[in-house]
Amino acid sequence: MLELLAKNHKTWVNMVLGMGASPDIAKDIVQSMYLRIDKYVKDEKKIMYKNDEVNGFFIYVTLKNMYISYKKSKHLNFEVQDEEPSKDVEGSLDSNVEMERAFIRLVKKIDDEIKTWHRYDRILSDKYLKSDYSLRDISEGTGISLTSIFHRMRQNKSILREKFGEDWDDFKNGDYNLI
Repeated sequence: MLELLAKNHKTWVNMVLGMGASPDIAKDIVQSMYLRIDKYVKDEKKIMYKNDEVNGFFIYVTLKNMYISYKKSKHLNFEVQDEEPSKDVEGSLDSNVEMERAFIRLVKKIDDEIKTWHRYDRILSDKYLKSDYSLRDISEGTGISLTSIFHRMRQNKSILREKFGEDWDDFKNGDYNLI
């Protein structure tokens, strides 16, 4: 299972970099994610779409929660990157720029899709995806049951996976021009 996760190592690091982490912190969080998955996920079907495809959204949520926990533990509301990205982090700066632009295009497509949803789904998705709130925090703040929010987010993720799964595959494969 860890071998399959590690095949997308650059993608996981770039996800955490996209959240605002420095390159060193991003690498540490991804390494911790591997350990966490190995420790807590005994049935690899729980993190797989198919037998050989990792559930990228599950990993994203795991990394997001770990980064939020890191920021909270350091009492950080934001992190300032005062250095240029290192070339040895993910290859050349040109490929990083191309990857970042593709990621931004993909996020914009997803945002545009979410804007077409009903108000409840739109607000719920924005609260969860664009803030530091966990599903439990949203439940406590709104008075809506955690189970209800969980099921709704699962439905929303299925919609996004269906509409943007091919774009996500293109991103993972480095076919940035297809996004």
